[in-house]
Amino acid sequence: MTDITLPTGTMPHPLNPLRLAWHARNAWHRISRPLTIGVRAIILDGDRVLLIRHSYVPGWHLPGGGVDKRETLVEAVRREVREEVGLALETARPFGVFARFRHGASDHVAVFVAERWSGEPRIDRFEITQAAFFPLDRLPEDTTPATRRRLAEFLGNKPLDEHW
Repeated sequence: MTDITLPTGTMPHPLNPLRLAWHARNAWHRISRPLTIGVRAIILDGDRVLLIRHSYVPGWHLPGGGVDKRETLVEAVRREVREEVGLALETARPFGVFARFRHGASDHVAVFVAERWSGEPRIDRFEITQAAFFPLDRLPEDTTPATRRRLAEFLGNKPLDEHW
């Protein structure tokens, strides 16, 4: 599989509407203090894991997003993966649920493991700027701390921590 990325030298615009919306959502969470739930996927290709870069936050992340009303966690992870990287998950095995208390929200994130999937990774270049498989033992330097923790837990190198 080939990695997908923006052309060399192309940077997301600092006034990207998604980045502005992300900041507005964080401000709203500080005021309303909602309870939210999200999903992430550990998508494996042998000993490699699929990571993505968003246009509105730095670092490499596991694909995923929010759960919509009247949507199961498995439906949400399948939808988010399809929307973000164009893959169809054939399996989505629960791994853990983690609490994330940032920006005023009480967010809980359900992580799933997908070892069987179909399709070729693709990105929309608006929300997702890069998608690539990386060896589990050689993650990119700017992989987010939470992503590193989840993968270390998945590999059995660390005990599960209930916090994101």
